[in-house]
Amino acid sequence: MKSTEEQSLDYFSSSITESTKIETTDSFNETQKNISMMSLNSTVHVSLEDNDVENLNGTSVQAEQKRLLRKLDLRIMPLFCLFYFVDFLDRANIGNATLAGLQVDLSMSSTELSTAISAFFITYIIFEIPSNIILEKTNAANWLSFIMFAWGIATVATAFVKDFSGLLIVRLFLGAAESGYIPGILFLLSKVYTPHEFSIRVSLLLTMATLSGIVSGPLTYLVSLWDGVHGLHGWQYLFITEGIPTILLSIVSYFFLFDDLQTVSWLTNEQKELQKKRTGDQAKPNSDHTATITVVCVVLLDWKTWAFGLIFFLNSIAITSFGVFSPMLISGFGFEPSTAQLLTAPPCVTGTLGILLGGYLVSRYDARAPILVIGSTMIAISYLALYFIYHKWVLYSILLIIPLGIGIQASAAFGWPALNYSELTTRAIAVATILMIGFAVLFNCVASVVSAFLSAWTGIKLYRLDKIPCSELVMDKK
Repeated sequence: MKSTEEQSLDYFSSSITESTKIETTDSFNETQKNISMMSLNSTVHVSLEDNDVENLNGTSVQAEQKRLLRKLDLRIMPLFCLFYFVDFLDRANIGNATLAGLQVDLSMSSTELSTAISAFFITYIIFEIPSNIILEKTNAANWLSFIMFAWGIATVATAFVKDFSGLLIVRLFLGAAESGYIPGILFLLSKVYTPHEFSIRVSLLLTMATLSGIVSGPLTYLVSLWDGVHGLHGWQYLFITEGIPTILLSIVSYFFLFDDLQTVSWLTNEQKELQKKRTGDQAKPNSDHTATITVVCVVLLDWKTWAFGLIFFLNSIAITSFGVFSPMLISGFGFEPSTAQLLTAPPCVTGTLGILLGGYLVSRYDARAPILVIGSTMIAISYLALYFIYHKWVLYSILLIIPLGIGIQASAAFGWPALNYSELTTRAIAVATILMIGFAVLFNCVASVVSAFLSAWTGIKLYRLDKIPCSELVMDKK
């Protein structure tokens, strides 16, 4: 049996041991807690860092894409817009030249004038598809620059024709030269921009067509003041002043246009790689480059080709009739020819606004068909109103609405076909075919030639040109 002293010593020893165990346990638990907290903090910290890196990379890619897009726009769009501007300026100037005295000076009948105007579209039809096949098979910069130079020469040559035969020849040559240019430009743009980006930039291009109308009327008025200088008529100076800049621009085009963005020197390797990722399959070539005839057959048998052709047929009726005949329309309202030249500018302003509005709506809502219907309805109602109204200023006010509708529908129609064909050769041929079907064959060739021989009826019913001074285009209403 232990003594009292031994019992006290044992009790003291066990107390110390128990206390040590408790402290050790508490210390271990605290250590475990600290380790857990450190692990949690480390995990959270690493997770946050990973997210930060991911967000930073995403932001960086978006910023690079914006910089690339801005660089593409600054490098490509100003030139393309300028080229598009001179294309329409040189194409539609014959209407202004007619008011400036071309028909009288060349001693042409109304039938001969209408035939010369329509002749442009005959070669436009014949060479549109071949021109775009050449474009896709060769270097786009070389080919587009060459045809721009060719139509510049044709425009200048128009100033020196002496009769109907000479005018007919240069108009045929002009149609052949210009046939591949608009499809070619649309084809190149479809390789550079995504579908969302493509729509608004096509609308920007279309504004150049209306801006050319703003320039053409006042320019014709100014050059008509030179009538008789150095033995030339005012309309001759019109073709010279519009043709020479085109020839000079063809040289600029040769050095600044491109065939493939992967070969240009003004993009870095990183930007080229990013561009390739941006466009994806849009720039994918056909699997068989030699199957051109097969591709043409596939395009012609595709229902989309004919559906888009019908859309362009309806679109071309409004665009061509207004673009070529608006100076004569305004003169037919009862305005003097010199005043009519100046009054051709305001409708082009409303047309520009219509294109910008249509482009915004297409880009904003990504719905082309409803926008196309709205623009077409505006045009149809306005054209019908021209037949029933006689006051010249009311007629002119209605004439301001027509290009507004044209601009809205054109923004929806142009560029739509290029987004529906993925392979490059197919796309190039399809765009050319659709433009040929809609823009040339169905309206401009058939309707214009027929109207040349039925001008007594069509002039009264469509254009009310019976009041044009010194005109034989239509019969008197009496």
